Amino acid sequence: MVINTKRYSLFWPVVLIGAGVILLLRNLGFLPAFNWNALLQLWPLVLVVIGLDLLFGYKAPWVGGLIGLLTVAAVVAFLYYSPSLGINPPEGIQTEVVSSPLGNTESVEYYLDTSAPPVTIYALPGSSDLINATIVHRGQVNFDVKGETDKTVRLSTTTNPDTWFSFDLGFAGQKWDVGMNPSVPSTINLNGGSGSLDLDLDGITLEALRADLGSGSSEIVLPASLEPFEVEIESGSGSVELTLAANTDATLSLESGSGSVTVFLPHSSGVSIEVLDDGSGSVHLPNELEATTINTESDYSSWQTANFDTAASTITIQVTGRGSGSLHFKMR
Repeated sequence: MVINTKRYSLFWPVVLIGAGVILLLRNLGFLPAFNWNALLQLWPLVLVVIGLDLLFGYKAPWVGGLIGLLTVAAVVAFLYYSPSLGINPPEGIQTEVVSSPLGNTESVEYYLDTSAPPVTIYALPGSSDLINATIVHRGQVNFDVKGETDKTVRLSTTTNPDTWFSFDLGFAGQKWDVGMNPSVPSTINLNGGSGSLDLDLDGITLEALRADLGSGSSEIVLPASLEPFEVEIESGSGSVELTLAANTDATLSLESGSGSVTVFLPHSSGVSIEVLDDGSGSVHLPNELEATTINTESDYSSWQTANFDTAASTITIQVTGRGSGSLHFKMR
């Protein structure tokens, strides 16, 4: 009969749980902002507590747990009293307002490079500004406007590489709030990050939208337009909801990722959907669409509404790439 006498320490489970508790306390505001550089200066203590765990923790599991608990308590106390110890906190959240006058602008192309904060984009009816954005952030806002009548607007944020180890654990409060003038023909290039996106483009004179989306969820409302416009969306792991208005002529190119994509289509428009790539995600179609081509030997299939050739406005959608996320097309 073999008796297993191997013992396990509770040190690492307690430390991992404690790390999660510290993150939660910081995000809830119970711990002040602090510099990771200050913690890195205490790295020799890591060797001390690991040595204590190796020496005593494997003799009795509760001893390792006690060592881990004392370690977490020491870190919490250090973070809580760090301001009174003279340790400078990292750069706090800043609010910046950037804008550019409309002037004699005849067209504009936007390049928006977002990151972790949530982003809201909407129209500014009656405004004398071409763009007016409120950015709540850490780091630096990069804002540039070039051109006289045909303008290019670039907006992004960056973090100083010298402060990469001086970041704060709290992310609450940061956001982008971007207003655009609706009267100017606009092309929007959006590089999404991990933050959620709320793009209400209703009222904006849209010529084209090109969006490379990340892991954040996205809600996009496209404007009603008498002039045709193009939309290219490449989604990531975040879910996407895309809504098209009635009386809209639009051409959409969709490349989906692992997140689900839902497209809401108006009943009054003629709709054509082509799937050019047979990925692993499922495709769900409304009853109003009739199959025009189903090719089981290739990746191509297509569907149309019965009124596509006679409708006053038409929407053409090409699915150029499919990942593991499902595609839902709904009429409403």
